[in-house]
Amino acid sequence: MTVRICFLILIWADLAYDLTMRALQAKRKKLPLPENVADIYEPDAYASWREYSAEKSKLGAVEKIFDALVLTALFASPAFSLLYSRLPGGEVSKSLLLLVLFTALTSVLTLPFDWIRVMWIEAKYGFSKSSAKTFLGDELKDFILNAVLNAALFLFTYYMYRAFGSRFFWFVYAGAALFVLVFSMLATSFQRLYNKFTVLEDGELRNTLTGLFKTSGYELENIYVMDASRRTTKVNAFCSGLGRFKKIVLYDNLVNRYTPREITAVFSHELGHYKRRDTLKNTVYTLFLMGVVTAVIAWFAATPALSTAYGFEEMSIVFGVIALQAVFLPPLFTLLMIPRAAMARRFEYKADAEAAKLGYGEELISALKKLSRDNFSDLNPHPAVVLIEYDHPTVGQRIDAIRKREAEHDL
Repeated sequence: MTVRICFLILIWADLAYDLTMRALQAKRKKLPLPENVADIYEPDAYASWREYSAEKSKLGAVEKIFDALVLTALFASPAFSLLYSRLPGGEVSKSLLLLVLFTALTSVLTLPFDWIRVMWIEAKYGFSKSSAKTFLGDELKDFILNAVLNAALFLFTYYMYRAFGSRFFWFVYAGAALFVLVFSMLATSFQRLYNKFTVLEDGELRNTLTGLFKTSGYELENIYVMDASRRTTKVNAFCSGLGRFKKIVLYDNLVNRYTPREITAVFSHELGHYKRRDTLKNTVYTLFLMGVVTAVIAWFAATPALSTAYGFEEMSIVFGVIALQAVFLPPLFTLLMIPRAAMARRFEYKADAEAAKLGYGEELISALKKLSRDNFSDLNPHPAVVLIEYDHPTVGQRIDAIRKREAEHDL
């Protein structure tokens, strides 16, 4: 009973945290915008943003409460062991079936919320361009990918434990680390499951961007444009991959709607990430996170009482995988991502400084303002939320930092 109570405390503590953050954000929306970003939204647009933000927050709160109620029903009872005992086959096949059924349950329960978020709210405010076919296709791909990854995690953990006993931690961690490295190198390849990537066509823009890299002493294999407009009107650019697999990707919305110098400013920001090896640093921190997750899995394996408390006759690795994802990871990642977010915010400041150093400070400010307007960004989030959750500084903070960097350069 003590184990169940601990699980329920974690579930409701995570809910309380989420609702608290939402309440802080809602209170913040009543304050006037900072002066240096007050010109981004016209009064009507800002009123529309408030409505949009409120609708998304309310939906998110309802979804979080619903999730907590479902998890409470599952983890306050021996539901998992009862279902497991009725499944056909041996230990491995029953465990895989239980894992797939749980993944399917979570996918089905989140589907209505995802539909309302994407096909209703995002579409209502002119952002979502997804058709029902595209939306459902994405949801199916998510389910299949999650089911495959969960099954792989279980099978690898199960056979490593059977083969090496208490030493299995190191083998599981090595496997997880290898997966993180491969995923980091091939991140764009995985994204091809959802989007198409085309090489930026020859012309003045491509020549400028390629020349920018060469001037900084780097060779760039290619610049890719992602067909984000199939799903959204929002704008972005990012750097992904490691080593020779590293790629810089621009949303087609960015290429089609921004001026060449604004695009170059955004690109020079991504060049800053490239030069500082920020993707590699993020990967190193992810490897640390995988070590923590693997340690939690090992703890489950070394503590059969966690499984027997839920009606299993002996230690159950599959129950450990399910409980890890549903109960332990949300609050654990909230804590572990605080330093990760602080690190990422520093990366953004440095990347902005690189753009300013190359002479694109004002163009980057212009692009940031347009990005905020196009993406309906929160221009005045609560400082506590920024500290804990934001992996980017606020737009106002970035503008101040760029102008400070330019002023120092002029001196």
